[in-house]
Formats: sequence, C-alpha cells, structure tokens
Amino acid sequence: MNRIVIMVFTYLAVTGRSTLGRLRAGRNFINHHSLMSFSSAIDSNFFTVGITGSSGLLGSSLIDELSNADATVNGKPIRIVKLIRANDLGTDTLSEERITSLPWNPSSATPEDVIDPKSLEQMDAIVHLAGENVATGLGPLGFLGIRPWTDKKKDEIMKSRVGPTEKLAKAIAASRTPTSFLSASGVGVYGTDFFGGNEVPAADESMNVSAVGGFLAEVSRKWEAATEGAAGNNNRIVNCRMGVVLSKKGGALQKLFPIFFLGGGGDVGSGKQYFTFISARDAARALVHTLSTPSLEGPVNFCAPEPCTNSEFTKSFGKVLSRPTIIPLPSFAVSLLFGEMGEEMLLGGVRAIPKKLAESGFKFLHPIIETACQSAVDETI
Repeated sequence: MNRIVIMVFTYLAVTGRSTLGRLRAGRNFINHHSLMSFSSAIDSNFFTVGITGSSGLLGSSLIDELSNADATVNGKPIRIVKLIRANDLGTDTLSEERITSLPWNPSSATPEDVIDPKSLEQMDAIVHLAGENVATGLGPLGFLGIRPWTDKKKDEIMKSRVGPTEKLAKAIAASRTPTSFLSASGVGVYGTDFFGGNEVPAADESMNVSAVGGFLAEVSRKWEAATEGAAGNNNRIVNCRMGVVLSKKGGALQKLFPIFFLGGGGDVGSGKQYFTFISARDAARALVHTLSTPSLEGPVNFCAPEPCTNSEFTKSFGKVLSRPTIIPLPSFAVSLLFGEMGEEMLLGGVRAIPKKLAESGFKFLHPIIETACQSAVDETI
C-alpha cells in the first residue's frame, strides 16, 4: 500500500541550469536573432512584453530567458511586465523599470477595466499563461489529485481559461495600437489515442481537431476560440499548444525527481502511450522566438521534435539520475485512484511535432527526451 501511495504522488505529476555551456547557448539564441514584431504606436524606450501567470513554471522560465539575455527589439531593451490579478486596477501605470508589474482584472465587465488602456498601448506583446491546474483537486487535500475531476473542478478549469482569455482579447482588440497576443493552450487538443505500435501519425498544427473527444481537447478548443476576440487592428494571435514542460522546479518533474531519485520510478500502464514534452529552457526560448517571428500565428506546437513513449521517458529519466526504474503503476490502479483525469492524462498518449517552429528556423537545445531530462536536472528554471 505504501508503494501505491508513493506512486500516486509520482504519476500524478507526470500528467499534469543546464551546464554553463547550455545556458549560454540558450541566451545566444536571443542575442543572434534580432527581435522583430509589431511596434507600438506609442513612443517608448522599451519593447514591452506583458505576462500573465508570471509566477508559474512557464512564466518564470520566460522571465529568466528574457531578463538574462542582452536582447533588444528595434534597438530597444525588453521591458517585462508581470500582469497580476486584482479586483481593482487602481491608478497604477507602467514604470520605466526593466521588470515591473501591473494589475489586470479578468473579472471586469468592460475592456477598459481589464487592463489600463494607456499601459496596454505601450505593450508590444502579451503572453497569456494563466490557468487553473488540471492535475489537482479541490479542498485541503486537492494536491494529492485523487479522482480530481469533479464537475466543480472541471468547471473551474474551463472558466479559468476561457473567461479571462475572452476579456483580455477584447481589451487588446479595443486598444489603439497593435499587439502580438500569445496565449497558452495544450497538445491535449489532439486527443489521447497515440500509442507506440498503433501507426497513428504524429499530429502537427494542420490536424483537424474540431471533433476530437476528451475533456482536455474540449478545454483547449474553447481556450483557443476565446483568443479570436483579439482579431483585427493588425493584432497577431498565436495559440501556444504546450507539451509537458520539464523542470525540477515545477510541473511534472518537481514531484517526480525525489521519487525517481529514491528508485521508485516505473512505467505507467502499458508504457506505450506517447509523451509529448519540451524542456523549460526550450519552451522559454520558443516563446521568445515566436515573439520575434511575425510569420508565426494561429496554432503552434511547443514540443520537442522527438516525442517519446512513457516507457522511454521513464528509462531516460532513470538514466539521467542513475537510478533503477522497475516499479510500475498498473492501469487498473490509475483508473481507480485518478478516474477520468488518470485515463486521459496518465493512460492516454499524445504524439505531436513542432512543424511550424521547425519551419520558422527554431533550433532546439534539447530535441530528445534524455537531453530534456538532463536539462531539467541541471537548469535553475
């Protein structure tokens, strides 16, 4: 029984600095690419990027990538604006600091009360990463994730993405200046029917997802549809379909790290389900690349070019940590403990490839699972 409890923590996480040379390589990517984007009509000393969900794994990784790079846009340094949820915008406006914060109110009924209009006019881009955690439940023991997808929890997951995104999109549409609107989504939009040996081809951005079944696919479709309100006024909309972001500082590997380190890792179910991933460093670099590449728009897959199976991930992470991976989590236990969430996120598989990123010239530092796991262990993001 203790073994099963340990695995609960481990495999729930699965679903939901590199060496100095690697870190420099990541920064050099920004330095060697002039950042071109839609320019704000408001005269500013900065290229300004607003970020929602800035305290999360992906948001903090993006801030690390932007703030540690000697990057300029049209000869201007980058200004990072952490957009912080608030019920009242108050009188705050943008400061001249390199990293600053600004309130935004996703509950507001009118666009001008979602975010200060004058501040929004100074933003060249908004990266929208906020949303309810899909792998945890409600209540004081919600972090355990035991059968977490109650009707109330699913409603919160949907509302936390669709409503705020619609409000932000309308505010951007009402602004006098054009904005690049990068909004998070997920590769779950492609469904969970990708398994090793079943000959289903990997999904790219051209796949028709309108009839794909499953809760996560429905969430992603509605999340992406909510961004359409920003169309017009030369605004650029990018739906960032994220794979599992690998970092020991958050997300899956934050919980997996100690379990695998103690030798408690193993395959989930058959181990044949595909696992679409991206290192935190490459995820941040890919977001910066997208900010700098006006031709990228619509759905864009943010994932490594070589998706792996759950079994391959397990073996690679164990290898990186020099630990055995011989304790499996059977399918029946997953279904019993995690219900619908476990069946979609643990036993289901997604196999996606980053066609648009590759065609736009983006180069991954960690294209395969072993290097991505190594980066997750070595990096400080």
